[in-house]
Amino acid sequence: MPLPIAHGFLGASIVAAIHPKPTDRFYFPLLIGAFLANAADFDFAFSIIFGLKGWHRGFTHSIFFALIFTLILLISFGRNYFREALAYGLAFTSHCFLDFVTTKEGDGLELLFPFLTDRFGLRWFGLSEIPSRFSTFEILNTIGLELLIFAPVFMFVFWLRTFVKKKEAQ
Repeated sequence: MPLPIAHGFLGASIVAAIHPKPTDRFYFPLLIGAFLANAADFDFAFSIIFGLKGWHRGFTHSIFFALIFTLILLISFGRNYFREALAYGLAFTSHCFLDFVTTKEGDGLELLFPFLTDRFGLRWFGLSEIPSRFSTFEILNTIGLELLIFAPVFMFVFWLRTFVKKKEAQ
């Protein structure tokens, strides 16, 4: 399970790539993408409220939930704002895929909820699997690793989008 840094940069990258005007209003759309890419982890609130550890990486991390969320955005935004809604929906969806890819330890996530409650993970490598067990040094090391991996991806997508936009203006 990546830290919010990786999720945020990936969500912002998706919005930068798809949103028709990702830099409008002081980069607000990019911040929304970063926020939505982290939103699935708010299921921690259910764990705290109900005292059940099984809630995390549950239904909010499923493809079905992400699809419903995206459809709600598409309907709410309307036809004129299709790309914005799609960008935000895919930013949210990126969370479950990034967790799926970077889950090596633990139970995995309920990727196919409500059809299956089995938990899945690629189990190839873990990225900040259980940060609550990390020392301060390990957390800082993980933050550095996530910045090293995901910040350049964001910067490249943002640069490419800006470059293409300038070419279209000429």
